Formats: sequence, structure tokens, C-alpha cells
Amino acid sequence: MSTLSLVLIIGAVLVVGAAVAFLFSGQIVGTFLANSSWRQQMRSISSAQRASADVSTETANLAAGKRFVNALEENEAVEKVADTVLTLRKRLKYSQLTHIPPFAFSLAQILLSLGAFLITRQYFDVVLQFMSLLTGPLFMNWLLTMKMDRRFNQFDADYPQFLLSLAGLLKTGLNPIQGLQSAAEGLEETSLVRSEVQLMLERLKLGVPEERSVGSFGEDIYHPEIELFVQALILSRRVGGNLSDTLDRLSRQVRKRQYFRKSAVAAVGLQRGSIWFILAILAALEGYLYISWPACVTVPWTHPIGRPVCQAGLIGIILGLFWVRQVTKIKV
Repeated sequence: MSTLSLVLIIGAVLVVGAAVAFLFSGQIVGTFLANSSWRQQMRSISSAQRASADVSTETANLAAGKRFVNALEENEAVEKVADTVLTLRKRLKYSQLTHIPPFAFSLAQILLSLGAFLITRQYFDVVLQFMSLLTGPLFMNWLLTMKMDRRFNQFDADYPQFLLSLAGLLKTGLNPIQGLQSAAEGLEETSLVRSEVQLMLERLKLGVPEERSVGSFGEDIYHPEIELFVQALILSRRVGGNLSDTLDRLSRQVRKRQYFRKSAVAAVGLQRGSIWFILAILAALEGYLYISWPACVTVPWTHPIGRPVCQAGLIGIILGLFWVRQVTKIKV
């Protein structure tokens, strides 16, 4: 393949990568989300209500509530999924990427893998060429997991404090709705927990049934303790019970999970750091040899025996990194 073809292939891969990054930034569909997303619809309705509070407030509230309820019924994303399988559609939802259809996500994986394959076939043998086909799935799944974990950490940072504060407010005699509002106001304005509570309270003000409003709390965040909080709040409103004690126990459980999670990350942090430090030393040595003795680096890649040996070493490094990543990927 000529140099011009190689340049065209590399350019196509870069264009695909830029398009994927642009999709993940959410800029392509900003207008679509502002017009069709049910969350944005609700926020727009609430803003319109506050702006026209002096003109037929009760009528506007009723009409807005009906429009919002209809939007919820037409949107499939609002419905709770009964099974616990973490499908691609769910992962896109938890990553706030519902504007990207699953087929488009899979297509991006295929295009990235194809581009990586066309590049590696110019320089490497068949084993690395086949390994390059995994580039698309690995890279795209890494981006998806990173966005999921980012939202999880943002929510988890304030969640125990919110539960503990809510339990204390309930013990002082406030009802759950007042307690939710007061506990949320005690958090920072940028808190993800606060925004979720405000969304739930806005649903209630717009006339959405209480169980449905509470059940939608944190529905686009992949956190194991959210469902426990939702069920505790719904059951307490339905059959009664001491909600404050339940939330107090739940807050202690969340804090324990946080402690175990941070302990696990700290335990494997040294091993991860050691691997990356060793790789940095190897890269620095290769760079030094290439500057001081270029033939020592370039000749083995062209020698009939040295070429497969060098590629075998590169394959070993890649497999070692993947294995260390899988071993240290701890879920608590």
C-alpha cells in the first residue's frame, strides 16, 4: 500500500475519532436534548411557571403538569427496567448519552477497529493485526465506563451526608417532603444529589403521582443504594414505619461501602503505580537507545528473527497491562 493510501487511512481514523469525541461531548445534539428530553422539558416548564407566577398560576400549573405527565408516558426511558442485566442501552442511559443510539455506538466501535487494523497491518504481523480489532470495543467501553464512574462518584460523594441529614430532620418532626427539601438545600448547588432531589420535588409540584416521582429518583445513575432509598421512602408513605431509623441504617451502610471501596483502591494503587513506573522506565530506555544507538532499536524490527521476537515482547506487555487492569478492577 502506498504512502498516500496510508495517509488517507490515518486521516479517516482521526476523523472518526474526532466524531466520536464530539458525540460524547454532547454538542451535536444539544438542541435536540433541549427540545425533546423529558428532563429538559420539565425544567423549561418549571422556569415558565416561575416567570409567569402572577398570571393564572394555578391554571398554568395544571396545564404544565398534564403536558409533563404526557411526555413521561410517551418516553420509554422513564420506565423502570425489571431485569438487572446491564445492557448497552442502560449504560448509555447511566452515562447521560441517551442521544446516541446503540447501533451508532456499535458502528463507532467497528470503524475504530477497522482503522486500527488498517494501520497495524502496515507494520506488524498477523497476531497484532487481530489484536488491533479489539481497539474499538475497548476504547469505546472505556469512555462509557469513565462517564458512568464519574457520575457515580459525583452522586456518592454527597449521598451519605444527605441520608444522615434527612434522617435527622425526620426525627425533628418534619414530613418526608419537607425533610427532602431541607436536606437538599444543605448541599452545594453543584451537587448531583441536590439536583436529583429538586427534580423529584418538581415532579410532585407538577402533579406527577408521588410513587412515580419518588421512583424516578436517580434513575440515570448506576448506584446500588439508590433503589434501597426509593423503596424505603415509598413503603413508608404507603404502610408507615420509622423512616428515620431506616435511613440512618442505610447511611451507615453507604459509608461502609465507601470505606471498603477506597481501601480496595488504595490496596491495588501501589501495584498499578509500579506497573506504570516500570513501563515509563522501559520507554525512557528505548528512547535513550534510539538517540545514542539507533541501529539497536531499528534493526531488530527488520531482522527476520528479531521482528517476531520484538512483536512477541510487545504482545506480552499489552496482555500484562490488560490482565493487571482486570485484576485490579474491584467492585464493592
